Amino acid sequence: MRLLYLILFPAVLATGCAHPPEHTPPIGRLNLNAPLTIPAGAASVRIQYGRTTAFNAVQEHDPFCVFEIDAVADSPRILPPAGFDVLTLERSVSTFAGLPIMPYHTRRVVFGPDDLPTHIYFKTRFMLASDARNAQAATPERALGLTCMSNQHMPGIAIMRHLSLADIRGALGDLFTLELHVPR
Repeated sequence: MRLLYLILFPAVLATGCAHPPEHTPPIGRLNLNAPLTIPAGAASVRIQYGRTTAFNAVQEHDPFCVFEIDAVADSPRILPPAGFDVLTLERSVSTFAGLPIMPYHTRRVVFGPDDLPTHIYFKTRFMLASDARNAQAATPERALGLTCMSNQHMPGIAIMRHLSLADIRGALGDLFTLELHVPR
């Protein structure tokens, strides 16, 4: 029994000294500058040319963003101006069905029909967190993310690419302000 204590005591003592994971600071800030209406039966809204756009009216060859919240309601909701911390930034490439595709730089040049999907989106996703000031707001919804993209498989686009920060800001217009911290 004494041997058991000699083995377990240091292990228990060591767990007491373990540090919790450090809080990683946000990499940026997204501010909603004006009230935003989330339609009934939806948990997202599309933004293009600085204004909200109906789901089926997005001009997919131009940059657009999808702002997502965590709740669907039977009636429209109006989100008041608020600020969100940008926790992470992820980039991906997918087709219109959301399936990943082979990297564009591994494709062979073909003359004639190809087997590529008709829509290829280079997506930039910002994971969001509401700050303490939003917790005092009367809105129970929580922002989840902002995904910005455009269809890169269009005539005239020789090199497919992710949207630049200027492209994203152009899609958001004055409705949102996006600021990213430059790593040192």
